[in-house]
Amino acid sequence: MSLWLCLRFDLLPLEALLKQQEHAGHAATIVVAQRRVLACDEQASLAGVIPAQNISTAQALLAHSEYRLLERSRETEQALLQQLAIWAYGLSPHLEQWQNNALMIEIGSCLRLHHGLDALLNHVSNEMNLRGLTVAIGVAETRTAAWLLSHTEHSFGCHPEQPLTERLASLPLYLIKAEFPKVVERLEKTGIRDFRQLLDIPLSALGKRCGKSFLNWLNLLTGRQQEPVITYQPPTHFEDTLWFGFDIQNRQELHPAMKRLLSHFCQFLMNTQCISGVVEWRYLLPQRRLQPQQQRSPVASFKVFSDTARQNAELWFELSCLQLENQSLPEGIEGISLIVEQLEEASVTPEDLFHVGVNPAARHELVDRLRSRLGLQAVGYLDCRPEHLPEDAVMETHTLRAQRNPDEDPLGQRPFWLLPEPQPIHENADQLYWNGVLDMLHGPERIEDQWWSTPVSRDYYIACTPQKQPIWIYQDRHNRRWYLHGLFA
Repeated sequence: MSLWLCLRFDLLPLEALLKQQEHAGHAATIVVAQRRVLACDEQASLAGVIPAQNISTAQALLAHSEYRLLERSRETEQALLQQLAIWAYGLSPHLEQWQNNALMIEIGSCLRLHHGLDALLNHVSNEMNLRGLTVAIGVAETRTAAWLLSHTEHSFGCHPEQPLTERLASLPLYLIKAEFPKVVERLEKTGIRDFRQLLDIPLSALGKRCGKSFLNWLNLLTGRQQEPVITYQPPTHFEDTLWFGFDIQNRQELHPAMKRLLSHFCQFLMNTQCISGVVEWRYLLPQRRLQPQQQRSPVASFKVFSDTARQNAELWFELSCLQLENQSLPEGIEGISLIVEQLEEASVTPEDLFHVGVNPAARHELVDRLRSRLGLQAVGYLDCRPEHLPEDAVMETHTLRAQRNPDEDPLGQRPFWLLPEPQPIHENADQLYWNGVLDMLHGPERIEDQWWSTPVSRDYYIACTPQKQPIWIYQDRHNRRWYLHGLFA
């Protein structure tokens, strides 16, 4: 059975702007649009300011108080809703934005995953408190019913033990007046003012009086008509922000927010089956503290690179803290954003059935830690390029590439250390000598190249010294001489 969770943000126009504004102390805050009040904070509300009020009336009510007027920003509201949708994707893949200020999330199919409805609602409430958002919550078997029940008392609208019609009964019809103004006006004139009276009327009579579209809406509301399933399409990038409500004084005060954002990010990666090799942290300051040339860009930011962190929030946090130690914090940080613009599809890595192998990511994690602490250019390592001759195939690089299958790595059976120049090996009576008599272990591997200029033709072998040191040797097929080319670890 479907069960929908509605998260409605009536103060979205206000709270979306407040997250980007300088704290105004004791000043009342009003958001306006087209010369009318759209939303206001508690201080303005206590003075008598209400939505849809004329600006001049609101100013007269606040004449003896300090206040500020903010112009509505739909872009800011949509950005905040998009962040919330990315977070909600961790609850369920079936969700959508609803009526410009709400999220509708299908939770019936994932209640067991979240350990029941009560645990899920507690998680949602805690998350909204941490984000500083005012939310009204409704739970019902249909989308529209969940939205309507979000206007009731919290405990009543979130526990669907009673039949849906009983929970809807006490709701006033004016809640749907914006969608059906003429129908609601006609019903109110006949004395029908709540859903109890509306639902007692036979459907045939309602269809004649209110029209087919209203009857279809009522069937969707009560579940008599099945609603379409909506699957959320996550964006191709990740962005989330947390504000503190106070100035950050040291790096440690950033850690809880960083952990929480990385948890959201890695949950997003798991849900979308994506990975990323770089994340960006941005410090956020109130607008008044930005210099004119900084109005369109963040005050400061730093990037963290990793090829092994993937969906591991703890490792991303460790690498971020290592790099944070090298950063100078600007004064007055009040928020932090996590931005990830480069996402790619995660590939499935086969694991050892009995987990007896050595962890292949250990050395790559070490490289990540060193680069986070010392900088990208401070750490180099050997890599290979598509050349046949070993001395041309090995190069030094600072760019970390994805881990490869050792069986497919052209350097997989070759030594880590190549000599600057091959050294001649003494040969006597078909026996080779280098620090003693050599024993052949593997080979040959024939390598031929540069036939167009100076032809090279070699047969490579892995040999072993009396000290059990594996070495890489070859015989030049042109002069029949033997050479030492590399040493194995």
